[in-house]
Amino acid sequence: MKWSHHLTLVALLIFCTAPQTFAVAPWSIAINTNFLVVATNAGYGATGDNLTDNAAAIQSAINAAAKGGTTNGLIGGTVEIPAGTNAYLCGPLNLSNNVNLQIDAGAILRMLPLTRWPMTWVTNVSGYYWFTNTPDFITGNNLTNIEISGYGAIDGQGAPWWPYSNTNNAVRAVMISLGSGNHTLIQNITLSNSPMFHIAVGGSSKNSTVSGVTVFAPASSPNTDACDVSGTNVLVQNCNISEGDDDYTCGGGTHDVLLTNNVYGTGHGISIGSYTDSGGVSNITVINCTISGAVNGIRIKSDNDRGGLVQNINYLNIGITNVNFPIQIYGYYHWYGTPSGISPQIAASTNAATVTSLTPAFRNITFSNITATSVSGYPIGILWARTEMPMTNIVFNKVNLTGDRSFDLYNVTGAQFIDCNLKPSSSTTTFQLYNANNIIVTNSAPTNTLFTFDGLTTNGYGNTLAFYNADGSLNNTNALDDGPLTLAASTFAVSNNLALRATTVLNFTLGTNTTKLNVTGNLVLGGTNNIYAGPGFTNGTYTLITMTGTESGTLPVLGTSPANYNCSLLLGAAAPFLMLNVALLPPTNLVASATNLLVNLKWNAVTGATSYNLKRGTVSGTYPNIFSGLTATNYADANVTNAVNYFYVVTAVGAGGESTNSVQVNAVPLPSNQPTNVVAQVIGNQLQLTWPQDHLGWRLQIQTNNLSHGLSTNWVTVPNSTNVTSASVGISHTNGSVFLRMIYP
Repeated sequence: MKWSHHLTLVALLIFCTAPQTFAVAPWSIAINTNFLVVATNAGYGATGDNLTDNAAAIQSAINAAAKGGTTNGLIGGTVEIPAGTNAYLCGPLNLSNNVNLQIDAGAILRMLPLTRWPMTWVTNVSGYYWFTNTPDFITGNNLTNIEISGYGAIDGQGAPWWPYSNTNNAVRAVMISLGSGNHTLIQNITLSNSPMFHIAVGGSSKNSTVSGVTVFAPASSPNTDACDVSGTNVLVQNCNISEGDDDYTCGGGTHDVLLTNNVYGTGHGISIGSYTDSGGVSNITVINCTISGAVNGIRIKSDNDRGGLVQNINYLNIGITNVNFPIQIYGYYHWYGTPSGISPQIAASTNAATVTSLTPAFRNITFSNITATSVSGYPIGILWARTEMPMTNIVFNKVNLTGDRSFDLYNVTGAQFIDCNLKPSSSTTTFQLYNANNIIVTNSAPTNTLFTFDGLTTNGYGNTLAFYNADGSLNNTNALDDGPLTLAASTFAVSNNLALRATTVLNFTLGTNTTKLNVTGNLVLGGTNNIYAGPGFTNGTYTLITMTGTESGTLPVLGTSPANYNCSLLLGAAAPFLMLNVALLPPTNLVASATNLLVNLKWNAVTGATSYNLKRGTVSGTYPNIFSGLTATNYADANVTNAVNYFYVVTAVGAGGESTNSVQVNAVPLPSNQPTNVVAQVIGNQLQLTWPQDHLGWRLQIQTNNLSHGLSTNWVTVPNSTNVTSASVGISHTNGSVFLRMIYP
């Protein structure tokens, strides 16, 4: 049967938790599908009888296909191994450029058994003991444009090899071993029971794809890695893998890798390392995969004799069930092996070594939308970096882990747990700490999920924690050391006595939701409290720390506090104990400007104020009149009398009460300066005179000169005619001529 194709690999874009995309660059296989060499044809003579060594026949077919001509830009040819009644036994093969080794559905290409494999045997008096100079099965180095495909199978007959895995100097055959190539495609094939690795693609290779491949071997089969593909621009997709070691792994010099839609069963999970030197490992994305029944789920491993920089790694949308270690990153692989029994004390016993080019460094690693369950007796996660090189910026977003033991954080700076649910057994704390700094637990909204902590502070290394919309508790207060401890819409409980030293820093972000530290036991006060404004922050009294025992020490120093408020720490006579009083600042820049029968006032808005009270009096410092509940920052006072000096202050009002008075200002309403008519009428022997209210403050004047003298300068102010709007003048025939006028002021 002819199985031909022309496959184009397309870039896959993934949106991660960070605003960043990861891609595998597109490339096309260019093997000539019109040049077909059937390995069973005359001139080659491969025989599927499960007895004959077909290495020479298939190698001849490979050599012939490599010489295929060019058709429509395609070069080389395809070697077809058709379906047969029995397997095609075969010794080592060497691929060539531009060749597709196609194993058709129903065909089995089977490695020669151990006793027939061409290699050097080393014996002792008991017989066969170990072997050396062992060639791999399907090999190629520095090849371009090669493919292994078909819906058939390759079987390694590996069981007789596996007992030699720990024998000194034993070298076992790799099923597919390719190095330093470019444009390598392995697809749709089924691989089983390799003596050692099933697929190994060297670290300097470029453009390698493994697609639709099935790999299986017993879970107990040693070092039978399914897919060791290093290099640049690697795609592993739609594979189904269960075997006895790493389901996927890569080493140093690996960049731009995408693993997607793979199903992993038994094995050691998805791994990086342990050798991460020679260029480091970066830009790897694992998305939409499942892992079930493996020893590990996700593992990154290295040590200080083989390390390098591992960065920009993303694990997204992964389901992990029934594994020993769901998540594991550590830098002591060679020294400690599998870190199932690591404690804070063991982590603290590792002295800082000299940093070299081989020191493992882990940074910028994201786990998002991952659900995992682990078997009894193992930690639900471990981050254990070198003491001399803490890992940094490790993000867990919507990660749900269920198991037996704690999540261990040793030598970690900047680990974030966002909307996570971590559930070890009820008798176990959520986290064990040593040299864990800037550990942030945060939720999108307040939740009652409790994260518990224990650990160790020693050798000059402390732990710093921050909680946002999350609740925590601490069993061993020594694990907190000097902090800082940061709380925002969160409560943190200390289950025994707590001593806050002079160097201890507590950060509180206050607002609508409760934020406080609860101490079960005695409290020694001290250190510095920094206060920050959160949603709903306003004036009032906030409880910062409560206790059940006795108090000693000194009032903490108030460090940073929100602008535009008067903040002060104070001690309660009873619980709650340490409190923060937040008062509104008085309004500033109160300005009063008077006009006729009106005083206009304005002031600056105050942060946190819901209304304002304007106060007025005619004596400085006394304000009997109050205009309350003003929501604007201005007011027109029309209930005034001209020529009267008025004094004003304003206060801000918020949820916690009223501020102190602002600075006092004063203003005098002034009468109109325009001429006006005076209305006169005779009542008895009095001349009653009136003028408008807006001329309050003008003076009524009179003169009684003879008409022959006219208006002279002998004007006299009528008594009691200032600051009124009417006056009376007596009428007498002896007065002579009477003249009246209003003057301003």
